[in-house]
Amino acid sequence: MKIENPFFEYGYFGAEYFCDREQETQMLMDALRNGSNVTLMAPRRIGKTGLIHHVFERMKAEDRRVQCFYVDIFPTKTFSQMTQFVANAILGKLDSPSKAIKRKLNNLMAALRPTMSLDPISGMPSFSFTVMPDQARETLTQVFEYMKESEQACYLAIDEFQQVSRYSEIGADAFIRSIIQFVPNVHLIFSGSQQHLLSDMFMSPKHPFFNSSQIMTIKEIDAEKYRDFANSFFKKQGREMPQEVFSYLYNMVDGQTWYVQKILNRLYRIPQETFCKEGVDRIVGSIIAEQEINYQSNYNLLTENQALLLTAIARQGAVNAPTSLDFILRYHLPAPSSIKLALKSLQEKEFIYQTPQGEYIVYDRFFGMWLKRL
Repeated sequence: MKIENPFFEYGYFGAEYFCDREQETQMLMDALRNGSNVTLMAPRRIGKTGLIHHVFERMKAEDRRVQCFYVDIFPTKTFSQMTQFVANAILGKLDSPSKAIKRKLNNLMAALRPTMSLDPISGMPSFSFTVMPDQARETLTQVFEYMKESEQACYLAIDEFQQVSRYSEIGADAFIRSIIQFVPNVHLIFSGSQQHLLSDMFMSPKHPFFNSSQIMTIKEIDAEKYRDFANSFFKKQGREMPQEVFSYLYNMVDGQTWYVQKILNRLYRIPQETFCKEGVDRIVGSIIAEQEINYQSNYNLLTENQALLLTAIARQGAVNAPTSLDFILRYHLPAPSSIKLALKSLQEKEFIYQTPQGEYIVYDRFFGMWLKRL
């Protein structure tokens, strides 16, 4: 595939287009190879999914026998939906001549409801499976048995794993824990963007996953390494981004990978332009203008107190104590009790995010910039 723009906003397209993360890559690979499950926590859009795919590509390049699977369960609302996502990602992928694994696969196929569809590009048939709610636990058990009987080293990443804590099924997390501990050839990455939920699941003694995995977090990519990465492509256009311009861009979005990539992607499209801070401002302004309708729609869905608090946090940039008298008076906010309710709701809706340092920030950096203009 011909690459027109090297600054991808979504997906993973190989090590050439993946910036740094050398230490995190090695740490994650070492943990998996040595038999540990890993809980990977990071805010959304900082690059945890890309890191997982990068690690899997490296592991498969070094040993073609390993099998790697990635499943994003963010859209799931029930345990049976999660099981269906996992089954669709794994079933049929572990080809083996052994009778045991063929029998296990045939039993699974009989229990599920397969649906065939044709790929619109290649025309090749593909299958998906439907899991009935009353068969979900048995199906998930058989999927892990299927991997176990393959006798292959299997690595499974379940992204946005905190969704499990929201399922109405009682004991879903305990059941998952009970079956994964008996498959020695399968190691898992539990990743997620809602750190408070994942922390509770894996670091609280009252939960089944307590002390069951190695905890790992990732931070922003080092600014200088990111600039070197960006300039490796810009130099092919006959130009180079000065340090002060890249620092301006990087700090504007707090070094969050997706936002940096999006701005770099737009700058790459205009090879005739010289890099400057004003050019970065124009690019960011155009991106915000494109999302104006979405931002206005989201803002209109908020209650008055939620809108006041969200706008105040955006204007402040980062807030340690949103119920403090100083903050309330500065932005003409309601009583602390009302602020607490609004804060909880904004967190649940993922409009704001609490950093590991305890600061509250607007999750979407571009949305935060739009709010400042109100």
